[in-house]
Amino acid sequence: MESGEDMFETKDTVFASGRILTQEMLNLLYDWPRQAMVQLSCHGLAEGVLCGMEYEAASDDLFIQPGILWQQGEFWFLRQKLSLKELCQERCQEGQRYFLQLLPETKAIQGNVTTRLMEIRVEEAEGKENFGSFCYHAGMVPSLPSSWEEVIESLHNIFYLNLSQLPWAAPEETTFHPLIFSCLAQALEKKSRRSALESAMLVQLYEKGTLTMKTLRLYTGDSCGVSREDLLKHIDQALQREDDAAPHTVTTPEAPQKTKRISNQRGMI
Repeated sequence: MESGEDMFETKDTVFASGRILTQEMLNLLYDWPRQAMVQLSCHGLAEGVLCGMEYEAASDDLFIQPGILWQQGEFWFLRQKLSLKELCQERCQEGQRYFLQLLPETKAIQGNVTTRLMEIRVEEAEGKENFGSFCYHAGMVPSLPSSWEEVIESLHNIFYLNLSQLPWAAPEETTFHPLIFSCLAQALEKKSRRSALESAMLVQLYEKGTLTMKTLRLYTGDSCGVSREDLLKHIDQALQREDDAAPHTVTTPEAPQKTKRISNQRGMI
């Protein structure tokens, strides 16, 4: 199988005695120390998308930008952007719900270089790796949520792209795609009165672009067992709450006490 545009790939090479070194083998050898250092920094992260995979809406299509997947302790590269419209061609039926799935690994061997591939495909059944779900309607691709209200709408309106199940690499547990967090930041900015936790969340979103699931559950009061969709709904409920204003206490400065003039007499003061 040849490497295609709709696949994540990672490459390995074997330097066998007597074999001629190719440019590709030398490039892999050159990149190995840098890649090994980055891999060490990623230990402790739950498997998921590490960066990239941004969704871009066009007039009649929806594109998925290149990105890197952290899986099986390795980096998998999506090197070219994907067209959702092309992925749907000749596969999707009217009114059917579909899932963007990551298929099991395959291998392509050329010379001493082994390219391992994981294809992204539109499937009818939900699988382990879900990169979005939608309904195919009148040859149209789904709408991309652009606000927090639309993120919540996408959970039950199948004409939106539902990204709630897309795994984003994070410490201990995968979190949500940055697009969802961008919409959450907009919602927090609009609040006329934010709690201390909400302000801290907003600062974190400005700096990092994402929040951990622990932070989100702290905000909603949920336990670890709550589903990802329910967690988003509970975040929406928490955003609607207006925190009671803390009582404003006015402190009156104490009048300065008059001090007795110290005499020249000896004694204890």
